[in-house]
Amino acid sequence: MFTGPEAYTHTERMARAEAIAARFQAHYEEHLLAIGIYGSLGRGADGPYSDIEMHVIVSGEEIDRSYEWSEGPWKAEVDVYSPDVFLSKASELDDLWPITQGAFARVLPLHDPKRLFHRAAHAVFDHTLEEYNHLIREVLIGDLYEVIGKGRNALASGQTANLASEAVQAARYAACVIGLTNRHLYSTGPAVFPESIELPGRPDGYDTLAGLVTRGELSDTHAVLKAMDALWVGFEAWATERGLNLHIKLEALLSDD
Repeated sequence: MFTGPEAYTHTERMARAEAIAARFQAHYEEHLLAIGIYGSLGRGADGPYSDIEMHVIVSGEEIDRSYEWSEGPWKAEVDVYSPDVFLSKASELDDLWPITQGAFARVLPLHDPKRLFHRAAHAVFDHTLEEYNHLIREVLIGDLYEVIGKGRNALASGQTANLASEAVQAARYAACVIGLTNRHLYSTGPAVFPESIELPGRPDGYDTLAGLVTRGELSDTHAVLKAMDALWVGFEAWATERGLNLHIKLEALLSDD
């Protein structure tokens, strides 16, 4: 017996989202401030098996709830926030910013008289160059550097079973840095690599590793590690060109404390 998501048209999915919106509007009544659709449906890019993702903003403070359910052939997720929490989440800047923040920057409003979704979209990008550069350096040293080290450990020990996953992680961190540099929000998780190789300012070595990951060509451990090493070398030169110092002594950090 077939189970799981079934195919629906965009029109059918929108009708279901509007029915969900009406149910939440009836539930919260005058406390409801805004309802919007995000994700593929909000962008009008949903496929036949896509789910429904929605934001509901209600009056109050520190409200952060999630309703996620499946009725068999379809699935929906509705995040309920108070304005303070919603705008705070929209303004977050972390290593996954290019992947996660599209949910706040690209919302299709169904009801938004106070333009909360417009304010959220502005908050997503309301960061200084210094803040972006600080985060980029953190991702390169705190995340990518460690993954490169794990890859080298794998080859040195002969235990390469996890090298493919390390390569995927390295490419993903690199794509996030490229997204941060270009202030670009990727449309979906699967679109990260295809969209990233169209962005300017990519470091040498990135396209090779991203290509291996995209094509699933990760069985040749020496080729994978060579691509990971080339990516790091490329990022060192890339960072130098941009005035980002990746080599800092402890004394320098303590002197800033």
